Amino acid sequence: MSIHRTPRRRRAAVIHAALLTLALVAAAFLLPVQPACAAPEDLEEIHRLELQGQKVDAFLKLKELAPTGDPEAQYKLAGYYHYGDAGPANYKLALEWYERAARQGHTDAMLGIAVLLDPANARITSIPDDRGRAFTWLTIAATLMTKKSDLAIVEGLRDKLKGELSSAELNAALAEAMAFQPALEQPMLAQPQ
Repeated sequence: MSIHRTPRRRRAAVIHAALLTLALVAAAFLLPVQPACAAPEDLEEIHRLELQGQKVDAFLKLKELAPTGDPEAQYKLAGYYHYGDAGPANYKLALEWYERAARQGHTDAMLGIAVLLDPANARITSIPDDRGRAFTWLTIAATLMTKKSDLAIVEGLRDKLKGELSSAELNAALAEAMAFQPALEQPMLAQPQ
């Protein structure tokens, strides 16, 4: 048997190498990039600032961390906007940050969304009531929660809203909840100066 490759074997080896290279390049683009989560020391610093009453400094630090894709920083920033801890409340921004954290599976953020969208919360007039979305997020949160006492509260709120939805709204909300898959947010790349 000859040690030289025949033209057919050479062609097969070249095609194999090209396919392998193409697969590696495709994998580099398709594999998810892990979010740049806040370092534990950053979240500890925020907690320390909050305990010292330096809410504005904690807020400014959260505004730096949240865009990196860290769901805990996003949730905490949403809370600052929701409750006006470092300035006037901004419910639209609170909802935006809660949703970004919730899409990554942060259950407390899901509850924050439900609170903002629940028509029972009459003091929030800058965002429209949306029982269906509130029900959807409560349903998703209930599937992810492990603490039974919290779960009972969430299920009670969810079931209250369920009675206020039409059959079509309920079916749409349930379908959305069943299709939910948490997805890590891709970190925002630094913009050129």
